[in-house]
Amino acid sequence: MLIALRATHDNLGLEGLERITRGSENLDARLAALNEAHPEQPLTGWVCLATCNRLEVYADVDRFHDAIDLVTRAVTDTSGLPPEEVARMLLVDAGSISARHMYEVASGMNSQVLGEAEITGQVRMTFSSALASGHTTTLLNDLFQGALRTAKQVSSKTKVGAAGRSSVAVALDSAHLFTTELEGREALLIGTGALARVASAELHRRGVGTLRVYSPSGRARQFADSHGATPVAPEELEAALSRATVVIAASGGGTHVIDSVTLERALEARATSEELVILDLALHADVDPAAAALPGVRVLVLESIRAGESARGEVERARELIDTGVVRFEERQQIRAVDPAVSALRRSVKDMIVVEVEEVRRSAGDAAAEQVQRSLGRVYNKLLHSPMVRAQELAKTGQADQFLGAVHTIFGVDVTGTLSVDGAGQASDPEGPGRDGLERPPMSVAKMEQMRRELEAAREGEAQEGAEAEKQGGNHV
Repeated sequence: MLIALRATHDNLGLEGLERITRGSENLDARLAALNEAHPEQPLTGWVCLATCNRLEVYADVDRFHDAIDLVTRAVTDTSGLPPEEVARMLLVDAGSISARHMYEVASGMNSQVLGEAEITGQVRMTFSSALASGHTTTLLNDLFQGALRTAKQVSSKTKVGAAGRSSVAVALDSAHLFTTELEGREALLIGTGALARVASAELHRRGVGTLRVYSPSGRARQFADSHGATPVAPEELEAALSRATVVIAASGGGTHVIDSVTLERALEARATSEELVILDLALHADVDPAAAALPGVRVLVLESIRAGESARGEVERARELIDTGVVRFEERQQIRAVDPAVSALRRSVKDMIVVEVEEVRRSAGDAAAEQVQRSLGRVYNKLLHSPMVRAQELAKTGQADQFLGAVHTIFGVDVTGTLSVDGAGQASDPEGPGRDGLERPPMSVAKMEQMRRELEAAREGEAQEGAEAEKQGGNHV
Protein backbone atom coordinates (compact mmCIF):
# COMPACT_ATOMS: atom_id res chain seq x y z
CA MET A 1 0.00 0.00 0.00
CA LEU A 2 1.40 3.39 -0.99
CA ILE A 3 1.13 6.29 1.46
CA ALA A 4 2.82 9.68 1.71
CA LEU A 5 3.31 12.11 4.57
CA ARG A 6 4.57 15.57 3.73
CA ALA A 7 5.16 19.11 4.83
CA THR A 8 5.69 21.56 1.96
CA HIS A 9 6.01 25.26 1.27
CA ASP A 10 2.45 25.42 -0.06
CA ASN A 11 0.77 24.15 3.10
CA LEU A 12 3.13 25.45 5.81
CA GLY A 13 4.99 28.45 4.46
CA LEU A 14 8.73 28.68 4.82
CA GLU A 15 8.73 29.50 8.53
CA GLY A 16 6.82 26.36 9.47
CA LEU A 17 8.78 24.28 6.99
CA GLU A 18 12.04 25.51 8.48
CA ARG A 19 11.00 24.24 11.90
CA ILE A 20 9.84 20.78 10.86
CA THR A 21 12.81 20.09 8.58
CA ARG A 22 15.46 20.64 11.26
CA GLY A 23 17.34 17.39 11.69
CA SER A 24 15.85 15.90 8.50
CA GLU A 25 19.28 14.52 7.58
CA ASN A 26 18.73 11.99 10.40
CA LEU A 27 15.17 11.06 9.40
CA ASP A 28 16.05 8.02 7.27
CA ALA A 29 18.10 6.43 10.06
CA ARG A 30 15.38 7.20 12.60
CA LEU A 31 12.71 5.57 10.44
CA ALA A 32 14.88 2.47 10.09
CA ALA A 33 15.44 2.24 13.86
CA LEU A 34 11.76 2.73 14.76
CA ASN A 35 10.59 0.26 12.12
CA GLU A 36 13.08 -2.35 13.28
CA ALA A 37 11.96 -1.92 16.90
CA HIS A 38 8.23 -2.11 16.05
CA PRO A 39 6.75 -5.59 16.60
CA GLU A 40 4.80 -5.41 13.31
CA GLN A 41 7.39 -3.47 11.24
CA PRO A 42 4.68 -1.51 9.39
CA LEU A 43 7.05 0.00 6.80
CA THR A 44 7.99 -2.39 4.01
CA GLY A 45 10.01 0.36 2.33
CA TRP A 46 10.36 4.13 2.31
CA VAL A 47 12.00 7.09 0.57
CA CYS A 48 12.62 10.42 2.35
CA LEU A 49 12.74 13.57 0.21
CA ALA A 50 14.05 16.67 2.02
CA THR A 51 14.73 19.86 0.05
CA CYS A 52 14.50 23.59 0.70
CA ASN A 53 10.79 23.48 -0.17
CA ARG A 54 9.58 20.19 1.27
CA LEU A 55 9.89 17.26 3.63
CA GLU A 56 8.15 14.18 2.25
CA VAL A 57 8.14 10.49 3.12
CA TYR A 58 6.78 7.99 0.60
CA ALA A 59 6.24 4.54 2.06
CA ASP A 60 5.10 1.08 1.05
CA VAL A 61 3.25 -0.12 4.14
CA ASP A 62 1.49 -3.19 5.50
CA ARG A 63 -0.29 -1.49 8.39
CA PHE A 64 -1.76 1.90 7.52
CA HIS A 65 -2.25 3.65 10.87
CA ASP A 66 0.81 2.06 12.49
CA ALA A 67 2.90 3.36 9.59
CA ILE A 68 1.53 6.90 9.96
CA ASP A 69 2.19 6.85 13.70
CA LEU A 70 5.74 5.64 13.10
CA VAL A 71 6.59 8.31 10.50
CA THR A 72 5.04 11.04 12.65
CA ARG A 73 7.11 9.93 15.63
CA ALA A 74 10.29 9.86 13.52
CA VAL A 75 9.71 13.45 12.34
CA THR A 76 8.93 14.46 15.92
CA ASP A 77 12.22 12.97 17.09
CA THR A 78 14.36 14.58 14.39
CA SER A 79 12.70 18.02 14.42
CA GLY A 80 12.40 18.35 18.20
CA LEU A 81 8.84 19.69 17.85
CA PRO A 82 5.95 18.56 20.10
CA PRO A 83 4.09 15.52 18.69
CA GLU A 84 0.77 17.35 18.46
CA GLU A 85 2.38 20.14 16.42
CA VAL A 86 3.97 17.67 14.00
CA ALA A 87 0.60 15.95 13.62
CA ARG A 88 -0.96 19.28 12.62
CA MET A 89 1.83 20.10 10.16
CA LEU A 90 2.11 16.77 8.32
CA LEU A 91 -0.36 16.01 5.55
CA VAL A 92 -1.14 12.39 4.79
CA ASP A 93 -2.65 10.75 1.73
CA ALA A 94 -2.54 7.38 0.03
CA GLY A 95 -2.72 5.53 -3.27
CA SER A 96 -3.23 7.52 -6.44
CA ILE A 97 -3.15 10.89 -4.66
CA SER A 98 0.34 10.12 -3.33
CA ALA A 99 1.49 8.93 -6.74
CA ARG A 100 0.23 12.04 -8.52
CA HIS A 101 1.93 14.33 -6.04
CA MET A 102 5.25 12.56 -6.58
CA TYR A 103 4.92 12.93 -10.35
CA GLU A 104 4.16 16.65 -9.96
CA VAL A 105 7.09 17.16 -7.61
CA ALA A 106 9.59 15.40 -9.88
CA SER A 107 8.37 17.43 -12.87
CA GLY A 108 8.78 20.77 -11.09
CA MET A 109 5.04 21.40 -11.12
CA ASN A 110 4.81 21.65 -7.32
CA SER A 111 7.74 24.02 -6.85
CA GLN A 112 7.79 27.65 -5.82
CA VAL A 113 9.54 28.27 -9.13
CA LEU A 114 7.40 26.45 -11.70
CA GLY A 115 9.50 24.10 -13.80
CA GLU A 116 12.66 24.49 -11.71
CA ALA A 117 15.58 22.32 -12.76
CA GLU A 118 16.99 21.32 -9.35
CA ILE A 119 14.08 19.28 -8.04
CA THR A 120 14.33 16.49 -10.62
CA GLY A 121 17.96 15.94 -9.69
CA GLN A 122 17.11 16.01 -5.99
CA VAL A 123 14.40 13.37 -6.50
CA ARG A 124 16.83 11.22 -8.49
CA MET A 125 19.55 11.47 -5.84
CA THR A 126 17.10 10.73 -3.03
CA PHE A 127 15.73 7.66 -4.80
CA SER A 128 19.22 6.39 -5.69
CA SER A 129 20.28 6.71 -2.06
CA ALA A 130 17.21 4.83 -0.80
CA LEU A 131 17.75 2.15 -3.44
CA ALA A 132 21.39 1.70 -2.43
CA SER A 133 20.35 1.48 1.24
CA GLY A 134 17.88 -1.30 0.45
CA HIS A 135 14.91 0.75 1.68
CA THR A 136 12.83 0.64 -1.51
CA THR A 137 10.32 -1.91 -2.76
CA THR A 138 8.97 -2.82 -6.18
CA LEU A 139 6.10 -0.40 -5.63
CA LEU A 140 8.42 2.50 -4.71
CA ASN A 141 10.80 1.66 -7.55
CA ASP A 142 7.90 1.86 -10.02
CA LEU A 143 6.75 5.15 -8.47
CA PHE A 144 10.07 6.99 -8.60
CA GLN A 145 11.27 5.59 -11.91
CA GLY A 146 7.94 6.47 -13.53
CA ALA A 147 7.97 9.96 -12.01
CA LEU A 148 11.51 10.61 -13.27
CA ARG A 149 10.62 9.41 -16.78
CA THR A 150 7.63 11.74 -16.82
CA ALA A 151 9.76 14.62 -15.53
CA LYS A 152 12.11 14.11 -18.46
CA GLN A 153 9.15 14.24 -20.87
CA VAL A 154 7.83 17.44 -19.27
CA SER A 155 11.27 19.01 -19.58
CA SER A 156 11.82 17.99 -23.20
CA LYS A 157 8.29 18.36 -24.59
CA THR A 158 7.05 21.52 -22.85
CA LYS A 159 8.27 24.99 -21.95
CA VAL A 160 6.75 25.13 -18.52
CA GLY A 161 7.38 28.11 -16.29
CA ALA A 162 11.06 28.92 -16.15
CA ALA A 163 11.68 26.43 -18.98
CA GLY A 164 13.96 24.37 -16.80
CA ARG A 165 15.90 27.30 -15.36
CA SER A 166 17.07 27.09 -11.78
CA SER A 167 15.49 28.99 -8.93
CA VAL A 168 18.70 31.06 -8.82
CA ALA A 169 18.18 32.19 -12.42
CA VAL A 170 14.58 33.12 -11.68
CA ALA A 171 15.66 34.97 -8.52
CA LEU A 172 18.25 37.00 -10.44
CA ASP A 173 15.67 37.82 -13.09
CA SER A 174 13.21 38.85 -10.38
CA ALA A 175 15.84 41.28 -9.09
CA HIS A 176 16.46 42.51 -12.67
CA LEU A 177 20.09 41.44 -12.51
CA PHE A 178 20.79 40.37 -16.08
CA THR A 179 24.13 40.16 -17.87
CA THR A 180 24.29 43.91 -18.43
CA GLU A 181 23.86 44.58 -14.70
CA LEU A 182 26.38 41.93 -13.57
CA GLU A 183 29.09 41.89 -16.22
CA GLY A 184 32.39 42.75 -14.61
CA ARG A 185 30.82 43.38 -11.17
CA GLU A 186 31.38 41.64 -7.84
CA ALA A 187 29.10 39.01 -6.31
CA LEU A 188 29.20 37.31 -2.93
CA LEU A 189 28.00 33.78 -2.19
CA ILE A 190 27.09 32.67 1.33
CA GLY A 191 27.32 28.88 1.60
CA THR A 192 28.93 26.05 -0.36
CA GLY A 193 26.11 23.52 -0.80
CA ALA A 194 24.16 22.38 -3.86
CA LEU A 195 22.29 25.67 -4.23
CA ALA A 196 25.57 27.61 -3.99
CA ARG A 197 27.02 25.48 -6.80
CA VAL A 198 24.02 26.29 -9.01
CA ALA A 199 24.37 29.99 -8.11
CA SER A 200 28.07 29.98 -8.96
CA ALA A 201 27.43 28.56 -12.43
CA GLU A 202 24.61 31.04 -13.08
CA LEU A 203 26.64 34.05 -11.95
CA HIS A 204 29.57 33.07 -14.15
CA ARG A 205 27.16 32.56 -17.05
CA ARG A 206 25.94 36.11 -16.56
CA GLY A 207 29.48 37.49 -16.75
CA VAL A 208 30.17 38.40 -13.13
CA GLY A 209 33.68 39.83 -12.78
CA THR A 210 34.68 38.68 -9.28
CA LEU A 211 32.89 35.95 -7.34
CA ARG A 212 33.63 35.71 -3.63
CA VAL A 213 32.42 32.95 -1.33
CA TYR A 214 31.98 32.89 2.43
CA SER A 215 31.27 29.66 4.30
CA PRO A 216 30.03 29.74 7.93
CA SER A 217 31.28 26.15 8.20
CA GLY A 218 34.77 26.94 6.93
CA ARG A 219 34.62 25.29 3.50
CA ALA A 220 35.07 28.43 1.42
CA ARG A 221 38.60 27.71 0.16
CA GLN A 222 37.79 24.23 -1.17
CA PHE A 223 34.66 25.55 -2.90
CA ALA A 224 36.52 28.54 -4.32
CA ASP A 225 39.25 26.40 -5.88
CA SER A 226 36.72 24.38 -7.91
CA HIS A 227 34.24 27.16 -8.77
CA GLY A 228 36.36 30.09 -9.93
CA ALA A 229 35.80 32.08 -6.75
CA THR A 230 37.80 33.89 -4.07
CA PRO A 231 37.39 32.67 -0.48
CA VAL A 232 36.32 35.18 2.18
CA ALA A 233 37.52 34.84 5.76
CA PRO A 234 35.19 35.81 8.64
CA GLU A 235 37.02 39.06 9.23
CA GLU A 236 36.67 39.91 5.51
CA LEU A 237 32.89 39.45 5.29
CA GLU A 238 32.01 43.09 5.97
CA ALA A 239 34.41 44.34 3.27
CA ALA A 240 33.08 41.78 0.77
CA LEU A 241 29.54 43.01 1.46
CA SER A 242 30.57 46.60 0.85
CA ARG A 243 31.96 45.79 -2.62
CA ALA A 244 29.25 43.42 -3.87
CA THR A 245 26.52 44.25 -6.37
CA VAL A 246 24.55 41.11 -5.38
CA VAL A 247 24.71 38.70 -2.47
CA ILE A 248 23.22 35.20 -2.81
CA ALA A 249 22.73 33.66 0.62
CA ALA A 250 22.27 29.89 0.45
CA SER A 251 23.81 28.27 3.52
CA GLY A 252 20.69 27.74 5.63
CA GLY A 253 22.66 26.88 8.73
CA GLY A 254 19.91 28.13 11.03
CA THR A 255 21.67 31.34 12.14
CA HIS A 256 21.77 34.82 10.64
CA VAL A 257 25.10 34.95 8.81
CA ILE A 258 24.41 38.56 7.82
CA ASP A 259 23.16 40.57 10.80
CA SER A 260 21.82 44.10 10.57
CA VAL A 261 24.80 45.67 12.40
CA THR A 262 27.39 44.16 10.06
CA LEU A 263 25.32 45.04 7.03
CA GLU A 264 24.81 48.62 8.15
CA ARG A 265 28.55 49.12 8.51
CA ALA A 266 29.13 47.55 5.10
CA LEU A 267 26.59 49.88 3.48
CA GLU A 268 28.27 52.91 5.04
CA ALA A 269 31.61 51.78 3.58
CA ARG A 270 30.30 51.34 0.03
CA ALA A 271 32.08 53.40 -2.59
CA THR A 272 28.93 53.56 -4.72
CA SER A 273 25.40 54.69 -4.12
CA GLU A 274 23.90 51.79 -6.05
CA GLU A 275 21.53 49.49 -4.25
CA LEU A 276 22.87 46.26 -2.76
CA VAL A 277 20.65 43.33 -3.74
CA ILE A 278 20.54 40.34 -1.39
CA LEU A 279 18.81 37.14 -2.49
CA ASP A 280 18.19 35.01 0.60
CA LEU A 281 17.45 31.61 -0.95
CA ALA A 282 18.18 29.60 2.19
CA LEU A 283 15.33 27.74 3.85
CA HIS A 284 16.77 28.68 7.26
CA ALA A 285 17.20 32.41 6.64
CA ASP A 286 20.81 33.60 6.40
CA VAL A 287 19.89 37.29 6.59
CA ASP A 288 18.53 39.04 9.67
CA PRO A 289 14.97 40.21 8.79
CA ALA A 290 15.82 43.62 10.26
CA ALA A 291 18.34 44.09 7.43
CA ALA A 292 15.54 44.65 4.93
CA ALA A 293 14.66 47.94 6.62
CA LEU A 294 18.11 49.45 6.09
CA PRO A 295 18.39 52.12 3.38
CA GLY A 296 20.38 51.15 0.30
CA VAL A 297 19.63 47.42 0.43
CA ARG A 298 16.93 45.28 -1.19
CA VAL A 299 16.34 41.81 0.26
CA LEU A 300 14.40 39.21 -1.70
CA VAL A 301 13.54 36.04 0.21
CA LEU A 302 12.70 32.65 -1.24
CA GLU A 303 9.02 33.04 -0.46
CA SER A 304 8.71 36.12 -2.67
CA ILE A 305 10.37 34.62 -5.73
CA ARG A 306 8.16 33.13 -8.41
CA ALA A 307 8.60 32.23 -12.03
CA GLY A 308 6.91 34.41 -14.60
CA GLU A 309 3.57 33.35 -15.98
CA SER A 310 3.84 30.42 -18.39
CA ALA A 311 1.77 29.91 -21.45
CA ARG A 312 -1.40 28.19 -20.31
CA GLY A 313 -1.15 25.61 -23.08
CA GLU A 314 2.31 24.53 -21.92
CA VAL A 315 1.09 23.96 -18.38
CA GLU A 316 -1.87 21.99 -19.64
CA ARG A 317 0.44 19.88 -21.80
CA ALA A 318 2.62 19.15 -18.78
CA ARG A 319 -0.47 18.12 -16.80
CA GLU A 320 -1.49 15.77 -19.59
CA LEU A 321 1.92 14.10 -19.51
CA ILE A 322 1.64 13.70 -15.75
CA ASP A 323 -1.88 12.27 -16.07
CA THR A 324 -0.61 9.71 -18.58
CA GLY A 325 2.31 8.78 -16.36
CA VAL A 326 0.14 8.30 -13.28
CA VAL A 327 -2.34 6.12 -15.21
CA ARG A 328 0.51 3.92 -16.42
CA PHE A 329 1.82 3.62 -12.88
CA GLU A 330 -1.61 2.62 -11.58
CA GLU A 331 -2.05 0.08 -14.37
CA ARG A 332 1.37 -1.34 -13.60
CA GLN A 333 0.39 -1.88 -9.96
CA GLN A 334 -2.91 -3.48 -10.95
CA ILE A 335 -1.08 -5.85 -13.28
CA ARG A 336 1.37 -6.70 -10.52
CA ALA A 337 -1.61 -7.74 -8.40
CA VAL A 338 -2.13 -10.76 -10.66
CA ASP A 339 1.58 -11.64 -10.96
CA PRO A 340 1.49 -14.25 -8.16
CA ALA A 341 -1.56 -15.90 -9.73
CA VAL A 342 0.06 -15.86 -13.17
CA SER A 343 3.24 -17.43 -11.78
CA ALA A 344 1.24 -20.04 -9.88
CA LEU A 345 -0.77 -20.89 -13.00
CA ARG A 346 2.38 -21.27 -15.08
CA ARG A 347 3.96 -23.49 -12.43
CA SER A 348 0.83 -25.64 -12.24
CA VAL A 349 0.78 -26.28 -16.01
CA LYS A 350 4.54 -26.83 -16.15
CA ASP A 351 4.31 -29.36 -13.34
CA MET A 352 1.70 -31.27 -15.38
CA ILE A 353 4.01 -31.22 -18.41
CA VAL A 354 6.96 -32.51 -16.36
CA VAL A 355 4.86 -35.44 -15.10
CA GLU A 356 3.76 -36.36 -18.64
CA VAL A 357 7.27 -36.04 -20.09
CA GLU A 358 8.78 -38.25 -17.39
CA GLU A 359 6.08 -40.86 -17.97
CA VAL A 360 6.95 -40.92 -21.70
CA ARG A 361 10.66 -41.09 -20.83
CA ARG A 362 10.11 -44.19 -18.73
CA SER A 363 7.95 -45.93 -21.33
CA ALA A 364 9.50 -44.78 -24.62
CA GLY A 365 12.97 -43.37 -23.93
CA ASP A 366 14.72 -39.98 -24.05
CA ALA A 367 14.16 -39.22 -27.74
CA ALA A 368 10.40 -39.64 -27.48
CA ALA A 369 10.36 -37.66 -24.23
CA GLU A 370 12.19 -34.73 -25.85
CA GLN A 371 9.74 -34.70 -28.77
CA VAL A 372 6.76 -34.73 -26.38
CA GLN A 373 8.36 -31.97 -24.31
CA ARG A 374 8.74 -29.74 -27.40
CA SER A 375 5.15 -30.42 -28.44
CA LEU A 376 3.72 -29.74 -25.02
CA GLY A 377 5.86 -26.60 -24.77
CA ARG A 378 4.13 -25.21 -27.86
CA VAL A 379 0.75 -26.17 -26.43
CA TYR A 380 1.75 -24.51 -23.13
CA ASN A 381 2.54 -21.19 -24.85
CA LYS A 382 -0.65 -21.21 -26.94
CA LEU A 383 -2.83 -22.38 -24.06
CA LEU A 384 -1.68 -19.68 -21.61
CA HIS A 385 -1.37 -16.75 -24.01
CA SER A 386 -5.04 -15.76 -23.95
CA PRO A 387 -5.45 -16.13 -20.15
CA MET A 388 -2.34 -13.97 -19.59
CA VAL A 389 -3.60 -11.24 -21.91
CA ARG A 390 -7.02 -11.41 -20.30
CA ALA A 391 -5.46 -11.19 -16.84
CA GLN A 392 -3.73 -7.92 -17.74
CA GLU A 393 -6.90 -6.51 -19.29
CA LEU A 394 -8.91 -7.29 -16.17
CA ALA A 395 -6.17 -5.92 -13.93
CA LYS A 396 -6.07 -2.59 -15.81
CA THR A 397 -9.79 -2.12 -15.29
CA GLY A 398 -9.69 -3.04 -11.61
CA GLN A 399 -11.23 -6.49 -12.10
CA ALA A 400 -8.21 -8.60 -11.20
CA ASP A 401 -10.29 -10.38 -8.56
CA GLN A 402 -12.20 -12.14 -11.35
CA PHE A 403 -8.99 -13.66 -12.69
CA LEU A 404 -7.74 -14.56 -9.22
CA GLY A 405 -11.06 -16.23 -8.44
CA ALA A 406 -10.97 -18.22 -11.69
CA VAL A 407 -7.42 -19.43 -11.06
CA HIS A 408 -8.39 -20.52 -7.57
CA THR A 409 -11.53 -22.32 -8.81
CA ILE A 410 -9.88 -24.11 -11.72
CA PHE A 411 -6.41 -24.85 -10.37
CA GLY A 412 -6.91 -24.61 -6.62
CA VAL A 413 -4.33 -21.79 -6.39
CA ASP A 414 -4.98 -19.43 -3.47
CA VAL A 415 -3.17 -16.12 -3.99
CA THR A 416 -2.92 -13.74 -1.03
CA GLY A 417 -0.89 -10.65 -0.18
CA THR A 418 -1.09 -9.20 -3.67
CA LEU A 419 0.60 -5.90 -4.40
CA SER A 420 -1.58 -2.83 -4.79
CA VAL A 421 -1.10 0.91 -5.06
CA ASP A 422 -4.06 1.61 -2.79
CA GLY A 423 -4.13 -1.44 -0.57
CA ALA A 424 -7.01 -3.20 -2.32
CA GLY A 425 -7.11 -6.82 -1.30
CA GLN A 426 -4.82 -6.33 1.70
CA ALA A 427 -6.63 -7.40 4.82
CA SER A 428 -3.80 -6.74 7.28
CA ASP A 429 -5.23 -3.33 8.25
CA PRO A 430 -9.04 -3.10 8.28
CA GLU A 431 -8.80 0.63 9.08
CA GLY A 432 -6.79 1.52 5.99
CA PRO A 433 -7.53 4.12 3.30
CA GLY A 434 -10.98 4.05 1.81
CA ARG A 435 -12.43 3.49 5.28
CA ASP A 436 -11.47 6.86 6.75
CA GLY A 437 -11.79 9.24 3.86
CA LEU A 438 -8.31 9.22 2.33
CA GLU A 439 -9.65 8.77 -1.16
CA ARG A 440 -10.54 12.45 -0.79
CA PRO A 441 -7.91 15.28 -0.80
CA PRO A 442 -5.01 15.11 1.72
CA MET A 443 -5.65 15.86 5.39
CA SER A 444 -3.40 16.46 8.35
CA VAL A 445 -2.39 13.55 10.57
CA ALA A 446 -4.20 15.31 13.43
CA LYS A 447 -7.44 15.58 11.42
CA MET A 448 -7.21 11.95 10.32
CA GLU A 449 -6.73 10.78 13.91
CA GLN A 450 -9.70 12.91 15.01
CA MET A 451 -11.87 11.27 12.33
CA ARG A 452 -10.61 7.87 13.39
CA ARG A 453 -11.55 8.52 17.04
CA GLU A 454 -14.99 9.78 16.04
CA LEU A 455 -15.53 6.68 13.91
CA GLU A 456 -14.49 4.38 16.76
CA ALA A 457 -16.77 6.24 19.17
CA ALA A 458 -19.69 5.91 16.73
CA ARG A 459 -19.05 2.17 16.36
CA GLU A 460 -18.92 1.72 20.12
CA GLY A 461 -22.21 3.61 20.41
CA GLU A 462 -23.84 1.41 17.79
CA ALA A 463 -22.56 -1.71 19.54
CA GLN A 464 -23.95 -0.54 22.87
CA GLU A 465 -27.30 0.29 21.30
CA GLY A 466 -27.39 -3.16 19.71
CA ALA A 467 -26.57 -4.82 23.02
CA GLU A 468 -29.30 -2.83 24.80
CA ALA A 469 -31.85 -3.71 22.12
CA GLU A 470 -30.94 -7.39 22.36
CA LYS A 471 -31.18 -7.26 26.13
CA GLN A 472 -34.61 -5.63 26.02
CA GLY A 473 -35.79 -8.18 23.47
CA GLY A 474 -34.69 -10.95 25.81
CA ASN A 475 -36.58 -9.39 28.72
CA HIS A 476 -39.80 -9.30 26.69
CA VAL A 477 -39.43 -12.98 25.96
